[in-house]
Amino acid sequence: MAAFAAFSPVLHAREDVDLKVTGVTFIEAPPGRDKNLTAFGASPSQEKVEINAVATSRTLQFVEASGGFPDKGDVNVTAVFPDKSSQAFGNAEMSGFAKFSADGRTRSFNLVINRLPDKPVSGLIFEGTLPLSVANGTSKAAQALDPQRLGPLKLGSVDILQFKVDGTSVHFQGNDTLLRIKTLSLKLPSGQMIKAERGGWQRTNADYSQTWKFDAPLAKGELQAELYDGMKTVRQPVRFVVGRPW
Repeated sequence: MAAFAAFSPVLHAREDVDLKVTGVTFIEAPPGRDKNLTAFGASPSQEKVEINAVATSRTLQFVEASGGFPDKGDVNVTAVFPDKSSQAFGNAEMSGFAKFSADGRTRSFNLVINRLPDKPVSGLIFEGTLPLSVANGTSKAAQALDPQRLGPLKLGSVDILQFKVDGTSVHFQGNDTLLRIKTLSLKLPSGQMIKAERGGWQRTNADYSQTWKFDAPLAKGELQAELYDGMKTVRQPVRFVVGRPW
């Protein structure tokens, strides 16, 4: 069955970051299921506990980048049984595709575990740390762009070692400074502004690539960007308790 579950109060966190649960989904397989644990979606015995939450900061901005979290974090799940005993139950996964507020001060995140113990539980404890990419603020940068002249670009503090234009998209290759780009647009000589949306990105060791999709075909003009300043990853402490009744 699926339902919303009770949860612990908001955890006051370090680095001026607060966490708040916005909802919990608990899907428990019916009695008499196979005793072998089965990954969610692999058989009719579907199980899942998912915590939907938001992180908010008064002084920091959350960094928006394709791919969501940079790693899986370290949020351990403990199952608590009716007899007060408990069992360590592995790590929760963090989903990507987070949503961000317009001012960057709030972002969403999900913690998911896709299997439950074979015997009934009274609750689950999610506890540990998760990585949040943050910045102290943003700054503006601009650089001339000629789609016919491929080569290195210096966009403020961002090092673009190579770029390729494909219709309405531009593909950057460089290092981790590419992650500092928050927004990107192209100003044409006529004064018209063409905005871009963040596309996919890839990383191979220290080599990064990133794609931006514009509203119109790219032409000669001026790239204008808003860049994150003082980027860092904080290890955010987490403790959420999901328990009956649900």
